[in-house]
Amino acid sequence: MRRYLFNVSAAGVVGRDEVGRIFSSDSPAVAYGQRIVDELTKDDDYRDAVIDVVTASGRVVARLLSHEAPLFLRISQDLRQISLH
Repeated sequence: MRRYLFNVSAAGVVGRDEVGRIFSSDSPAVAYGQRIVDELTKDDDYRDAVIDVVTASGRVVARLLSHEAPLFLRISQDLRQISLH
C-alpha cells in the first residue's frame, strides 16, 4: 500500500496535499484523482483545475484534467506532456 498526494492547481494557485490517501497501486489513485477533478470543475472558480497525483516519494503518477474541460485546455495539457528528449 502506498500513500498518494493530490495537489490541486487552479487559477494560478497550487494547493499541496499534505495528508493524501492510501491506495494499493497507481490505478485506483488515478481514478480517485479523476473523480476529484471532475467534481471540482463543476464549480466555476475551479473550472481550470488540474490535479497532480504524486506518490509520497515525489513521483508524479498523473496530471489530470476534468473530462468536461474545454478542448483547448485538454490539447494544451497534452502538448505540455510531450517530451522531445
